[in-house]
Amino acid sequence: RKLKRVGNVVLSAHPSEFGSRESLSDACAKHQVNLQGADNNAAGNAPEQNAVWLPPAAVCAASQSVGFSQRSAARGMNLLINVNGTLLPSLPLAILAATEGSNRDIVVASDRALALGERALYTGNGYEVLPRNYYGRDDNPVFSTVSTTAVLEGSLDKGVLQDRIVLIGKTAVTGDNGDGELLQTATALSNLLEGEYLLRPQWLNWLEPGMMAAILVVVLAWLPGMPAVGAVLVGLMLATIVLSIQAWMLVAEHIWIQLGTAALFAAIAVWLASALRARVKSVEATHDDNTPADNAARARNRAEELDLEFSVLRQTAFTDDTKEKMYQIAFEHGRAEEFARAERVLRYIFQQDPDYKDVAKLLKQLSGQDNYESSPQAVSAAPETKAPTEKTPASDSIKNDKQMLGRYTIEKKLGQGAMATVYLGTDSKIGRKVAIKTVALAEEFDDAKLEEARLQFLREAESAGRLNHPNIIAIYDVGEDQDVSYLAMEYFDGVSLLQHAQRDDLLPTSWVMELIARAADALDYAHAQGVVHRDIKPANIMYHAASDDVKLTDFGIARLTDTSRTKTGIILGTPSFMSPEQLTGSAVTGQSDLYSLGVTMYQLLTGVAPFRADTIPKLMDKIMNAKPRRVSEIRDNLPPCVDSIIETALAKDPDNRYSSGRAMAMALRDCAKEFGGYS
Repeated sequence: RKLKRVGNVVLSAHPSEFGSRESLSDACAKHQVNLQGADNNAAGNAPEQNAVWLPPAAVCAASQSVGFSQRSAARGMNLLINVNGTLLPSLPLAILAATEGSNRDIVVASDRALALGERALYTGNGYEVLPRNYYGRDDNPVFSTVSTTAVLEGSLDKGVLQDRIVLIGKTAVTGDNGDGELLQTATALSNLLEGEYLLRPQWLNWLEPGMMAAILVVVLAWLPGMPAVGAVLVGLMLATIVLSIQAWMLVAEHIWIQLGTAALFAAIAVWLASALRARVKSVEATHDDNTPADNAARARNRAEELDLEFSVLRQTAFTDDTKEKMYQIAFEHGRAEEFARAERVLRYIFQQDPDYKDVAKLLKQLSGQDNYESSPQAVSAAPETKAPTEKTPASDSIKNDKQMLGRYTIEKKLGQGAMATVYLGTDSKIGRKVAIKTVALAEEFDDAKLEEARLQFLREAESAGRLNHPNIIAIYDVGEDQDVSYLAMEYFDGVSLLQHAQRDDLLPTSWVMELIARAADALDYAHAQGVVHRDIKPANIMYHAASDDVKLTDFGIARLTDTSRTKTGIILGTPSFMSPEQLTGSAVTGQSDLYSLGVTMYQLLTGVAPFRADTIPKLMDKIMNAKPRRVSEIRDNLPPCVDSIIETALAKDPDNRYSSGRAMAMALRDCAKEFGGYS
């Protein structure tokens, strides 16, 4: 009677494995929803629950409404259930109906929609809705709670419960019930009141797989042909679009689309496509590496590596180890049938040590000349059946029998390098002694580059010929005779500083600093005239100790280094002394000469190059990226300011080096004055 008198009590029914399986009593059945006008599909869409605990018939008759309470509705709640053929609303829906009438006001509009007065409730399959949880703090909970004791004792202010929906039950969380049955009911009721619940429409069953299929099509159709960076960007874009769609549908339409899986699928698909493409390319590369074109390319690359190694070795002391390395280079050239390259290396060894192994015999086989003495050893660098070369090297095209070259009488050979030979000569017109440097350009350059090399040689020789400085070898004349290009230069009876670049023959510190300062002055003058040397190294700095004169040489042919390589494989220029910008093919300015001068100074002070490696690629990488060891760590009697000078000269960025040769010379002389006690 008390329940009936209060008139606003809604009771709950619970699922049970042992409850009644019979039809509801008339007293409880009156709380079913209105099926008027609903089709059989609508009624059959509600999930069945045959066994339930229901209030006694008298209690059902006295209460305003009865609703079905699910044990756990944290992930989804059915607004209707079918109890032995009778549709009961969920407890939150029954409470909502009680605020506006009764359960009979709940109309089943379709198999996925209910109506309550003017309120339309759209649901998913099984009349399911998804709760949207609220998050509060301990000091500010989402729902207010009061204890039963306070209510029974009358200590609670009645205004607290006035005009409010009061849920009675346990607030404690027990078992695996998540937030607790009471809190879940409160959350679901608030969702229904505010229209904030989430839906999972039936069309999502094909939308979500369809989106994954679309992502797969995009990945397979476009990503394999994209670069790696592009593929990653497309993957990120796909994932962002998918997650943005999910966020918009959730906030604007209250529809929860499970696209997190699709976003993860997009990322994994991109990764798998990239991995597959890399694998395919690796397999294709492995297959293609065996084609004749690739084999030829590898052979060319290996020949070029050997050329670089030979060029570096030519700048080191001619020790037994150096001879053996050069001999092995020639042997490998011969095995690859690069006979011109092999002959060039062997000839260089023969000029330094005619009796080394079987170099003379191999040269005879390669060149067809009879003036090489043989050695008893027999290591063949080329097949003996190979036809001898018909070309005569520049060093042998001029005999030492007073032969004329232009207007100059050849007296004797003074020395020979990789592609040039120097003779002592006399100007027949004025009787002046000259040094004549000959270069057989026709031998060294392909026909396509020969004319360009000749013009460049003449052009640069003329430019260098205008240089007039006490520390630069003067060039008197330039010409071509017997297919040999030549420079007639000032004869300077000195030695190159290369012999003082070894640890056992180093010059005093103060001497080195002064010699480098004079070289810097000479470079400053040349740069002001628009001439860049491009190949500064100890071998191109001559010194006469008796007169204390120092001179730079080889200005006239330095520009030929721009062509980089001759057809016989000789590298023009010296990698150990090249600046980073020379190695990368960037524009070369006077700062490049100052870098090479810094390397020269380093070697004259320590006897070792600042950058050393066992292979050319490693050497080039060190020049480009590494810092050299400080000279003061190698030679303990160096003044500290030398480290600063070397560091500035060897800066990777040309803008961070000395602005001019004069600036470097001044720094050297200031350092020498300040630390004059060092030697």
